[in-house]
Amino acid sequence: MPTIHPKLIEIVIDQTPRAMIAMLIVSSAYAFIFIKYIPLITLTIWFSFQILLAALRFYNIIMFKSCLKKQDSKELKHNRNIFIALNIFQAFMWTTSSILVSIYAPQPFELVSFIMIIGIITAAVLSMSSLYTAYLVFFFSMIIPQMMIMLYYGEHQHISIIIFTIIYIPAILLLSKAILNSRLYSIEVHKKLENKADELHKLSTIDNLTNIYNRGYFFAVSHDLILITTRENKKASLLMIDIDHFKEINDSYGHQTGDFVLKNFAKIINNRIRKSDIFARIGGEEFTILLNYTPIDMAKIIAEELRSMIEESNFIYNDTIIKITISIGIAELNEEHNSIESLYKQADKQLYAAKNYGRNRVCP
Repeated sequence: MPTIHPKLIEIVIDQTPRAMIAMLIVSSAYAFIFIKYIPLITLTIWFSFQILLAALRFYNIIMFKSCLKKQDSKELKHNRNIFIALNIFQAFMWTTSSILVSIYAPQPFELVSFIMIIGIITAAVLSMSSLYTAYLVFFFSMIIPQMMIMLYYGEHQHISIIIFTIIYIPAILLLSKAILNSRLYSIEVHKKLENKADELHKLSTIDNLTNIYNRGYFFAVSHDLILITTRENKKASLLMIDIDHFKEINDSYGHQTGDFVLKNFAKIINNRIRKSDIFARIGGEEFTILLNYTPIDMAKIIAEELRSMIEESNFIYNDTIIKITISIGIAELNEEHNSIESLYKQADKQLYAAKNYGRNRVCP
């Protein structure tokens, strides 16, 4: 049996309560109409089984929800088989209702029963067509016994109904298939829209070369983070990082080599910092890190460790070993520098001081 899309299961979960309430309403109407003819004990037993069926269907959707939550495909298939078995049981109960009418009620009440069954089959298209195999089982389990009952009576009107039923069968099956295809198309479109939204979100937040945050997202997030840090009276530090003499790498080895260095440089740094730190590419070969809850003394230790890591790293591109160094400027969140813009300017000033002092160093 092929795998069913979880969204189709969700539709079944959503439709089942309404379908079961409708089924109990129709069952009540059936009992009200035929209580005059069918023995009360027989009718009570039949109606009790209908209530049991509704309870089992509700339990079935609870299990479906559990399987979807755990993403357990094996258990999902098991519950789908239970769903099909319950549909067969439901078809059996409605076939029983028609047989009871044939036994106890006078003609033409068998036609009333037949119309009721056709209505149930048609209404079930909405609640069951998402699980198409299950609906097919339900459909034929319902329609074939009804046609046999009409043949049993064998009068002209009954044969006429069988002829119209034969015309009805492909029409309702095509309708159920169309509903299924429409839902699958809707799921596919929704998925594409989600992917596009994720892609647009990524483009608006992530630098496409280094796969770290971009400048715009860095300033937006850092602004909020600093407000929280200030409110909690905590410390934070900002590192401004520049790859020394990066232009010479591009000029000597080409821009592809330069891109390779940038990507791997970002990967090395990203693997060292904490998840709570905000690491971004500001532009070109300039990067920044907001170290949350980190005073400047600790920031200096981290910055020196990063500088040392990069100095000792080999960037190998097309069998060429490239060595780089970095300069780092540091600023601490305080009363004088109490915004991301002020921190950025101060760290940038310290970065230029590091460059002026000979590069490959941390300042202050």
